[in-house]
Amino acid sequence: MSQLPLSVLLNQLSLELGALQLMAADMEATVDDMIERNAGVLDARSIQNLQLLDILNQTLLALARFAANTAVLASPEWRVDGVAAVADLKLASLAQRLARGAGHAVKEETESYEFFS
Repeated sequence: MSQLPLSVLLNQLSLELGALQLMAADMEATVDDMIERNAGVLDARSIQNLQLLDILNQTLLALARFAANTAVLASPEWRVDGVAAVADLKLASLAQRLARGAGHAVKEETESYEFFS
């Protein structure tokens, strides 16, 4: 078993959420530009849906901070089976980083995703 201190797992989770927040911030900036350029052809509902990226961005940042704060408060004796905790995750590299508490998040380019067209 890979027993990790809970604080290590929470720190890793904070890093992963922080990396996602940065991706969401980049997407939000791109979408903001698209809205400005195409505001005349977008209906109000579409613009509202696109603006949900701001809520996503803020929520990811808040969750990253929450995980980091909770990691500081976690007792050093509290342990988690990292392998069991990530057993249902489909992104293998994410599961490995979380289970090991690798201390870093990987940029999106190195992950393998299915993109829509």
